[in-house]
Amino acid sequence: MTDQKRISQVRIITRLQLSHRSARLGYATLLTIAALTVSAEWWLPALGGLLALEGRPAHADAIVVLGGGFPLRDQHAIDLYREGWAREIWRTGDLPGGSVVLQKARQLAIQQGVPETAFVPVATDSTWADGREIARMAQERHVRSLLIVTDWSHSRRAMCVINRHLAGTGVVAFYDGPRHPPYTPVNWWRDPEGRRIVSGEMLKTIYYLLRFGVTPWSC
Repeated sequence: MTDQKRISQVRIITRLQLSHRSARLGYATLLTIAALTVSAEWWLPALGGLLALEGRPAHADAIVVLGGGFPLRDQHAIDLYREGWAREIWRTGDLPGGSVVLQKARQLAIQQGVPETAFVPVATDSTWADGREIARMAQERHVRSLLIVTDWSHSRRAMCVINRHLAGTGVVAFYDGPRHPPYTPVNWWRDPEGRRIVSGEMLKTIYYLLRFGVTPWSC
């Protein structure tokens, strides 16, 4: 057998081996997709549950609405205020030069009977800044307890961050979320907005773990 023939045979065998490997990889991928599809009704709610904390209102010195989520978060905070859970509302997300959303939140609160002096803007631009400024203001205003209002998908990361900043201050933070969210931990993937928010929150949770060492399983 000539060298040329041997080279040709080696090439053929190599192509067959690569073809078999590709086929096995394709079968494995299809089986994985099938398994994920069949078990989706289990692991998708579990994923939502990883992000969510159980909400429960508690009497506090101030209700703190975390930026974003207008008007659901703000309306829930107003309802809690009117029910007597706290004596004032703090609202994060007050950006330099003013925030349109915060102004809308202020207007909504005042229209429903919240005194203007009881609506307190907090200058922040991220969840990490929320925690830092909430802790600072709590000490400045001699607040001992806070009722945090945010969406369920944001609740675990937000409370992890806030409790990190409140550590050692003696200030206690509780959490409660809007009572009628458009999607929940058990059906979020059926809603386009739910899919966008939850996938984004998962990425942010990983980022906060790597950037700040915030471990969601400790909250």
